[in-house]
Amino acid sequence: MRKVTIVGAGAVGSTAAFALSESGLVDEIVIVDINDDRAWGNAWDIAHGVPLIQPVKVRNGSYADSKDSDVVVITVGVPEVTGESRLVPLRKNAAILNSIVPQIVENSPNGKILVVSNPVDILTYLTYKISKLPKNQVFGLGTVLDSSRFRCMLSNDFGIDGRSVHGFMLGEHGDSQVAAWSLTNIAGVSVEEYAEVVGKELPEGYHDLVENNVKQSAFDVWEKKGPNCYCVADAIKSVVCAILRNEHAILPVSSFLEGEYGLDNVCLSVPAIVAESGVVRTLEVEIAQDEKEKLLKSGNMLKSLIAELEAE
Repeated sequence: MRKVTIVGAGAVGSTAAFALSESGLVDEIVIVDINDDRAWGNAWDIAHGVPLIQPVKVRNGSYADSKDSDVVVITVGVPEVTGESRLVPLRKNAAILNSIVPQIVENSPNGKILVVSNPVDILTYLTYKISKLPKNQVFGLGTVLDSSRFRCMLSNDFGIDGRSVHGFMLGEHGDSQVAAWSLTNIAGVSVEEYAEVVGKELPEGYHDLVENNVKQSAFDVWEKKGPNCYCVADAIKSVVCAILRNEHAILPVSSFLEGEYGLDNVCLSVPAIVAESGVVRTLEVEIAQDEKEKLLKSGNMLKSLIAELEAE
């Protein structure tokens, strides 16, 4: 029996529950929310369609109902507000995590905790510290979605299937994230080499243009329709499926680093092998020097925020 609990029945949590119900991989999905009516409504909305898909039990419930979950996905939290210090929502989210994480661990001590709430890297760090679980069991969605956006934009530019584009956004899931062009390839060659093969002329500053578009894209979507949820749900599903199917997939999840890339005692995204046990290992692969410097800067920025939060 493969069981997933989703904490938070908002746009992201409910859409993730729907995506997972359609995956055919999950036997039971429990939606937990402080607003139980909302959790009930979303659970039954999904459940009413189950006779049309592969069998899956979808229900609302308490943390006790989440018992023995294989994966617990945390989507609940207080969002950042433009112009407000990042420490304000961080304090509120830290209080939320202090309330819910012990209940998650009590009921699913062997489960993997996937943090989606933002700022995901710092909240992943806090969840890891609060849970006292082994580091392989606690990780964040990180730049899984950002990397998909990166690949999407390249696939659109070149008119090819996005699955044929390989590349990562690394570091913070935020403004300091880094496009790892040195790891990016199409048909096994660099973007520039592929462009030459197909006779496509790239505009000046193409790297910066794409990287900035990736960073801006979530805000563009938000401005048009509100929360980004469908793409986030797909990203969540990709990580959960990697766990449930023991895929040993390489994904840029946010995990606790202990010296990799010159960073320690911080959570951010680097390539990692994800399987049934969670993060099997992080991969310290060779990247360009300028990318490594940006990654260090990203990590140190996150560490400074953590230090401010812990000093209070």
